[in-house]
Amino acid sequence: MSWQLVLLALALGFNNAIAAVALGSGGMSRRHQLRTALLFAVFEALMPVIGVIIGEGAAAFLGRGAKYLGVAVLVGVGLYSLFHRDKAADDAAPAPPAHAFGVKLVLMSIALSLDNLTVGFGLGMLHVSVGMSAVVFGLVSLVMTFAGLELGRLIGRAVNISSDRLTGVVLLATAGIMLLQ
Repeated sequence: MSWQLVLLALALGFNNAIAAVALGSGGMSRRHQLRTALLFAVFEALMPVIGVIIGEGAAAFLGRGAKYLGVAVLVGVGLYSLFHRDKAADDAAPAPPAHAFGVKLVLMSIALSLDNLTVGFGLGMLHVSVGMSAVVFGLVSLVMTFAGLELGRLIGRAVNISSDRLTGVVLLATAGIMLLQ
C-alpha cells in the first residue's frame, strides 16, 4: 500500500469528519454512531470504484458536475437543518419518523462522496488495485467519521445549541470547503 493512497484517503475523508462533528452533537448512541460511520465509509469506498467502472471519459465528464451536485445536496440538507421548525419544542407535534433521519444520512453520504467519482480513474497512476483502494478509503473514512462523531458528542455536551441547527451550519461550511478544493 502506498503512502499516496493513504494521503488521498485522508483528504477524501476530511469532509466526512467535519460533517460528522455536527451529527455527533445530537447525542446519538454509540450504536447509531457506528452505523453512521459505516454508511459514510461504504459510500466513500464505492464512489471511486464506480468511477473506474464507468470509465475515464464518463468520470471526467461527471467529475466536475458531481462535485457541484454534492455541494448542492449538502447546501439543501444544511439549509433544511438550519431553518426547519423544531418539532421537539412543540409538545403536540408527533415525533419525526425514524426513516427521516436515515434518508438524511444517505443523502449526506452520497453528497459527501460524489466528488470521489473522478478519483477512480486516477488510481491507475498509483499502481494500486481498485479493491485495495476501496478498503483503504472505507477504513480511513470509518475512523475519521467516528472520530468526528465523538468530537461532536463532546461539543454537543459543552455547547447549548440545537443539533439540527449546528448540523445545518457545519454542512453549509463543508459545502463551502468542497467548493474551494
